[in-house]
Amino acid sequence: MTQPEHTGEPAPVPEASPVIQPPKRGVSVPLLIFLVFPLIGLSLAMLFMFLSAGARANAGLPTPGPVTLPPMPTPIDLANTPAVEFQLTSFDGELVNAADYRGRVIFLNFWATWCEPCKREMPALAEFGASQPPDGAAVLAVNVEERRIDVEAFLNQYNIRGLTVLLDPTGDTADDYGIFQLPVTYVIDGTGVIRYPKYGEITLEELNAYTEALNAERAS
Repeated sequence: MTQPEHTGEPAPVPEASPVIQPPKRGVSVPLLIFLVFPLIGLSLAMLFMFLSAGARANAGLPTPGPVTLPPMPTPIDLANTPAVEFQLTSFDGELVNAADYRGRVIFLNFWATWCEPCKREMPALAEFGASQPPDGAAVLAVNVEERRIDVEAFLNQYNIRGLTVLLDPTGDTADDYGIFQLPVTYVIDGTGVIRYPKYGEITLEELNAYTEALNAERAS
């Protein structure tokens, strides 16, 4: 068998056939509509079912009626009425009777250590009381429902001296005077009649003005 003659040159390589890419096609509009519209419809149906269920649930709930709040307490009008007699122990341990001050103008003040206006007015009460002569106007500062140790800490903290502080640990005396907010000061004349109720903080100017008015009335 005859062998092909080798010339020493490589055999020719056949050329590769070109790869034909299929043409690119865009998304079909009808197909897009076919896929999207059912999703929108399903979402709307679920939303409608959710809203309908909520409406049915709320339909079974009773409509709340109007709420009537209890009326706020109002100060008892004690002007021109006899002052309630009381007997309380002072901060210094002495028994104090309101009748012992008959014939003098009395500023009967109800206060507490937690009361911010009380803290502001206490120095004025102490200053006014210290400025009065022995037979002049008297300040009786009644502490309402607090322990003596708390009252002592308050007086020391604010350096209150020379003030007649009475203790009403049960609040009975405050109740007798209709106290429901603090501070309150009742201005009592020499005959034992409440002439002026002062609700809220009292100032040194007001203390002097009340005293001058009652003294002038007594002198006329």
